[in-house]
Amino acid sequence: MSNLALVEIPLPLDAGIPLPMSVTDHQLDTPAILVDLDIAQGNIDRMAAYAKKSGVQLRPHTKTHKSAVMAKRQIEAGAVGLTVATASEAQILGKNTSAEILVAYPLIGRPKLARIQELVSQDRVVLTADSMLCVDDYEQFAASIKRSIPVVVEVDTGTNRSGVAPAAVVELCNYISAQPHLSLHGLLTHANHAHQAADAKKMRDVALSEAAVMGALRADLEALGYSDFIVSAGSSLTTKFLNESQGITEVRPGTYIYNDLRTLERWSCELDQIAVTCLSTVASSNFNRVTLDAGSKSLTMSKLSNSSFGRLKDYPDYLISRLSEEHGIIDAPGIGQALSLGQKVEVLPVHVCVWMDLQPQVYGIRDGVIVERIDIQGMRHSL
Repeated sequence: MSNLALVEIPLPLDAGIPLPMSVTDHQLDTPAILVDLDIAQGNIDRMAAYAKKSGVQLRPHTKTHKSAVMAKRQIEAGAVGLTVATASEAQILGKNTSAEILVAYPLIGRPKLARIQELVSQDRVVLTADSMLCVDDYEQFAASIKRSIPVVVEVDTGTNRSGVAPAAVVELCNYISAQPHLSLHGLLTHANHAHQAADAKKMRDVALSEAAVMGALRADLEALGYSDFIVSAGSSLTTKFLNESQGITEVRPGTYIYNDLRTLERWSCELDQIAVTCLSTVASSNFNRVTLDAGSKSLTMSKLSNSSFGRLKDYPDYLISRLSEEHGIIDAPGIGQALSLGQKVEVLPVHVCVWMDLQPQVYGIRDGVIVERIDIQGMRHSL
């Protein structure tokens, strides 16, 4: 047995410091991730209202916030369940919420299936498959614990990442239905290639193509006698183009709860709907360069052509032009006069989902005041 002890992860805000407190308080260390709770709640409510209006159920993907606190707020707003990407995310959110959880990723290997055994025993998990081998693993696992597991078939509608081709869907559905301990729960897709659309019209075309493929497959299955199954689609980019008339029954947006510069660039949010920033301190400065204490270990290496590695919330012309592990560098003429050494600034995220995977705790704010600590239970749960 190893003699190594787990090292406690330091937090920007000591657990013993009482709230509320100003984000400018010297007791708050940086980098620190701030979540504007009013903006986030507005985003939650807006998506819930759209789903209701469109006649589809909402099962948000938790990869963006990875937090039981935020998941519960989505459920309270009308979400029918949660979506996760990994078995360990399902395991940790299953322990911290009472929601039904869809694992939108084929689980290959007994260690992953063992992680969700408790959820299977509670009839609170839906699994995803895109191969007969995966289905065989699910059947053997379900038989070994004497339970039945609902399974959805992942369909590749153009992302070319995982999922079966539309022409092979019926065969895999029939194979699942033939298993004694599995049940066909429906179809699932994710049109991630919407991120590569050249303009808003082409992104809409991706969404409509996603809907057309899934609607046609639904009709095929119903013609074969299948009924009462879900047809799950939609991301934060494509959900706004989907509704029940296309045969879609549920949507799974994730980033919408916080939004980021990628969502903004993809015509899917407004600037004032970005709920998260990284509070950082100017640690070094000269006339044409400022260096922040948030580097790639906080901001990630995600990059956009028009925002580089991020931009400052209150100084939108200033972009994070370079990153190293602990340094975020802004190169701009005269910036050393605009920003002073020791000044705290907020950085807008390029890819907020990755930010949350790097943080054990973030801080809910209202009007510049920290009012809540938000634990990120799903941090680093990639197994």
